[in-house]
Amino acid sequence: MALGAKNLKNLRASITLLKPPSLSTDTWTRRRLFPAAACIISGLALAAAFPKWNQTYFLPIALWPLFYALQGQSPKRAFWLGFVFGLAFYSGLLYWIAYVTRVFGNLPLPLALGVMLLLAAVLSLYRAFWAAGVAWAAHRGISPLWTAPNFWVVSEFIQAHFPFGGFPWELLGYGLYRYPMLIQVADVTGVYGLSFLVVLVNVLLFLMTHRKFGPLVHSMRHEALPLLLIMVCVGYNAHRLDAVKRLTAASPKIPVAVTQGNIKQGEKWNPQMVHTTLDRYAELTARSKGARLIIWPETAAPFFFIRTPDFTAKVVDIAKQSGAYLLFGAPAWELTEAGERYFNRAYLLTPKGEVTGYYDKAHLVPYGEYVPLQKIFFFIPKMVPMIGDFAEGPVGTTLSLPEGPIGVLICFESIFPYLARAQIKNGARLLVNITNDAWYGETSAPYQHMSMAVLRAVEGRVALARAANTGISAFIGPDGKILWTSGMNVPAAHTLELPWLPGGSLYTRFGDVFAWICLVYTALVFFLFRKR
Repeated sequence: MALGAKNLKNLRASITLLKPPSLSTDTWTRRRLFPAAACIISGLALAAAFPKWNQTYFLPIALWPLFYALQGQSPKRAFWLGFVFGLAFYSGLLYWIAYVTRVFGNLPLPLALGVMLLLAAVLSLYRAFWAAGVAWAAHRGISPLWTAPNFWVVSEFIQAHFPFGGFPWELLGYGLYRYPMLIQVADVTGVYGLSFLVVLVNVLLFLMTHRKFGPLVHSMRHEALPLLLIMVCVGYNAHRLDAVKRLTAASPKIPVAVTQGNIKQGEKWNPQMVHTTLDRYAELTARSKGARLIIWPETAAPFFFIRTPDFTAKVVDIAKQSGAYLLFGAPAWELTEAGERYFNRAYLLTPKGEVTGYYDKAHLVPYGEYVPLQKIFFFIPKMVPMIGDFAEGPVGTTLSLPEGPIGVLICFESIFPYLARAQIKNGARLLVNITNDAWYGETSAPYQHMSMAVLRAVEGRVALARAANTGISAFIGPDGKILWTSGMNVPAAHTLELPWLPGGSLYTRFGDVFAWICLVYTALVFFLFRKR
């Protein structure tokens, strides 16, 4: 019996040794649940800093919970925490994707939510690799002061180009769009410089209050250079804001009118609605007395201009009666050696009703204007099914008024700085953004879309006029000040004298040099510290 009891005891001990080690409930909560919850809080707080919530005070502190969660984490664990942060952020920011695919893509609600989460997951990968990089560097003794801002810029820069031409929607720096005093440095660095500063302020304030980041001990001497950099940017912002205001006051002006027809998306392409639509724009155009240039939104003329004689004649007549140059959007169709080609086009008519030029959209919307990887994502339909895939136009095309060239950005082209920069390099003295945001209903998307146009004006130092079908139409000064905005889902017409500046800046001349410097710096960090 004694021998049996002893063997039984040994057997139990052996079974205990075979059990995998497990975390206690308290340890699991501390090591797993708290960091994940902190990342979710951080992501949602950051989403709240953007339109239409505009809780901008979250920007300098929204990343604190994320930095707290990343302390002492392995790169692998940090990757997944960064992914959770990104998923919370993009789900809160891009929830409207589910609305668009549900209402206009006719997807069942679960599938529409799945499409939104799929996009959020793809974008979250950029934040995941950023977090893994910060943790990797911390384990090699490099403070996040020297890595987090640079790595963030690199992740945004890559996001702006891949996949499918990039989707740089509401990069971190765009959250400052309502504050001209904070965004003037964008005429040197582009929006990436603003993102750099936002991350730098977050990590600096976090380390000033915590003094540690995992095994790294942070001292006040580490703060000197970042604080100096922030002070230099504050001084530059104040200097440039004052200089641009003086240039604007002294510059010649041009009266520009924007119109907002407020045509519902469900009615826009109905052939029976074309006369009603043109009557609406005729009325709004008649209200734009004294304007040198009158702007209608994207595809305000929902037919093939020139190839549809009766509707074309009506638009020409409206232009003649206005006595102004008329810029408007319409689809275009051409037969080439390669076959039929469709374009999302903006036409410019003279006061005599003659076509003086046109601009074809150069950066197309995936699943809006063409379908990439259709065999894989066969369940995601194109949002404009009645027209075939669109073709791209050339980058940098400008249209000419007697006073000088203007640059046109159609729809979400306003979120791609390289397009506006090319037009300003080609002499554009005014940027025009025409868009149809009726797709988005009452969601935050129209507000987010408008906010990003502000940076195009600052980067190029020209005014920007924005005409949106259902809103938000706007005028923006060369200093980024929002001079006027329309209401949402109401017809509107407004005329304003805008400065006619020659435009151009260091950013116009050199482009994304700042982002490339961050990319080279990041590559050097990984190369020099790879074996530590």
